[in-house]
Amino acid sequence: MNDKNDDIFEFDPTSFWKELPQYERVDYVSAINQDTEAVVLVPAEKLKINNKQQIIEQVDKFHSQLNLFKNNLDPKQVKQTALWLRNESQLLSLVAVQLAFHLIKLYEHLIKVRLKTTQKFFDPELPPFTLILDKEGNLAVVKLSLDETDMEKVVEHLEKNFAPGFELYGTWEACAQDVLTDLAVSAWQRMEQDLGAEACANMSPESRYKTFERYLKGDSAFLKYEIYLNLHEISQGIVSAIIKGLDLPNLTLTDLDKILGFQQDNDADSIPVTQPPLANPLVPVSTGVPIVSSIIAQLRKDLWQQDTNRVAYFQHKAKGNQNNYIEHYIASPGDIRRLPWEQAEQIIDKFGFNTVKLHLIFAAHTMNHVEPWKNKFTLKGSDIIKELGWDRRNDLAAYEKLNEIANTGYALGCLLIKAVWTEGNGKNQIDCSISTSRVWDVMVDIRSGQLRFGERIDRPHEVYLTVRPGLWFEKFLNEAGTKAKEALYQFGYIAKQVLKIDPYHDELALRLAIHLTMDSRIHRSGEYRVKTLLEAPSVMTGNALDLSRNDKRKAYELRQRWDNALKLLMNLGWQIEFDDSYPEWLRPGSKAKKPSGWREVKIIDWLLGAKITIKPPAPIPELLAAKIEPKKPQPKPKLVSNIGLRGDQIRKAREAKGWTQRKLAGWMGVTQTLVGYWEKGKRTPSSDMEAKLKQLLEIAD
Repeated sequence: MNDKNDDIFEFDPTSFWKELPQYERVDYVSAINQDTEAVVLVPAEKLKINNKQQIIEQVDKFHSQLNLFKNNLDPKQVKQTALWLRNESQLLSLVAVQLAFHLIKLYEHLIKVRLKTTQKFFDPELPPFTLILDKEGNLAVVKLSLDETDMEKVVEHLEKNFAPGFELYGTWEACAQDVLTDLAVSAWQRMEQDLGAEACANMSPESRYKTFERYLKGDSAFLKYEIYLNLHEISQGIVSAIIKGLDLPNLTLTDLDKILGFQQDNDADSIPVTQPPLANPLVPVSTGVPIVSSIIAQLRKDLWQQDTNRVAYFQHKAKGNQNNYIEHYIASPGDIRRLPWEQAEQIIDKFGFNTVKLHLIFAAHTMNHVEPWKNKFTLKGSDIIKELGWDRRNDLAAYEKLNEIANTGYALGCLLIKAVWTEGNGKNQIDCSISTSRVWDVMVDIRSGQLRFGERIDRPHEVYLTVRPGLWFEKFLNEAGTKAKEALYQFGYIAKQVLKIDPYHDELALRLAIHLTMDSRIHRSGEYRVKTLLEAPSVMTGNALDLSRNDKRKAYELRQRWDNALKLLMNLGWQIEFDDSYPEWLRPGSKAKKPSGWREVKIIDWLLGAKITIKPPAPIPELLAAKIEPKKPQPKPKLVSNIGLRGDQIRKAREAKGWTQRKLAGWMGVTQTLVGYWEKGKRTPSSDMEAKLKQLLEIAD
């Protein structure tokens, strides 16, 4: 299938739906492929023969054809078809109509059950309904009094509420693949039926393709009808999945009111308590090995593999101890089972700089908690947009930025981790191994305005991400020393400017900044050979340097990218010093003359062999140097604020207002535990927090 077939979808969808007869359900029979054990759905009418072996052969043939065409689809046409499905087809409406039918039937049933158990059940907030009695006067049927306009409003409401899920879960692309595959299989079957399977097999490849193309385009009216039936089949599958997720047996009338839009969702206006944005230019960030391995897994999509069971995985091994390793997998939301490559690839494709930056934001926000592994926190999408520097972007509308935050958070929530890892040496060894868990548990909450009956809300106005660190956090960032009676202190500091570096124009600078941020905790000297830096998995791909050594143009491009990256980092306050092995004439912006004999060595080899010292912006190096891991447990001294606001002041001012710690925490956007630590003097509020405390509690300077 190629671009020549693009005109398949060039028809007026409005007339298409009006001209076709009323849809009739197609019965499908599930059959199991003998080799792969995959379940295939085959139209019952295609299984008219009774011989069991013939049925098996027919199913296997159908399954192999399905796979053949699906694995050879043109990605551009899949994308084009997905756009057509989303923007022009009636697929979402079909889903909404069928879903409305199921849910309204359930609604009527629940009213009937309630009426049989109580006589005082005429809630004025409910939509009007009619009672139908049998001959004995007993309640037989409950019917909602919904006219055509009311039903249209219900369908529109369901469309708007379920549309974001189609974007988040890649539904449009998956449906496009199904449509194109089914059309191809149908065309091939018609061709074999008309010409004979043997004749088709004996055709030359060119003749076979031309004949197949003619059948694929086919009669316009027949093609429209085939697509029509195809979309109905797909919509049934989607509705079944939604119904399964809704858990119909346990839904209440209140739940259905919100889903169908009969009543305003009073909870929709509730604003969750969120973490305040990262306030200071330099913030602590967890830098444990799982954080680093997750970053590499997101930036190096080429290193993902399939195991013997076709499960997608990424492996990261420790340089000094090959027995230490971390593996990453992909799972669906709410499920810890590892996905096979075909399904996992859709999530892996979403990985990149956006997910890495959000990953770092999560890692930074965890440090606001005394025991990060015990707490969850909620971040506001509009705050994340500012932290990423997207508020200055004019190429995306506000709702598009929020949708991207939702997509990114969803992808991170699918990333799993398994660790076989030991920290320390000898008697001080600490087993940090964990079974498979999520890197981050992420709940995406998309707010699309008031969900009133009949209202149309086209775009989200806010997104909330509720995040809980995975099980690995307690093992690798054991600040409280609950396991080893000694803190591991696997955290460093990140300059917030790193999150705002534009990957499209300054990709190498961003890669270097991320790598150096993670590495600075253990590589405090900051001294590197250029080759060592560029060979880091999160900085460049494995063969990029070899290509540069053998291609002058690529070598020149790499040097230009390197120089530009250093210039940007220096402008952002990074401390860079050049070793004597780094020639003066080779340094960024230098106008020094090249010495005689410089041609004896390739410029790229001069560069790769040179040494350089790169450290994050001040005062990060000083903070890292002062952070010494204790050899023995020591009692923590009681901290006293160096900015004048003491714990007893906070407590007395809070009590004077009659507030609980929980209420103050809500106003501050922090946890109640943190407020308690402030009042006990165990933690000190930041300058921004202190100013907010003084304002809320009316504490005079």
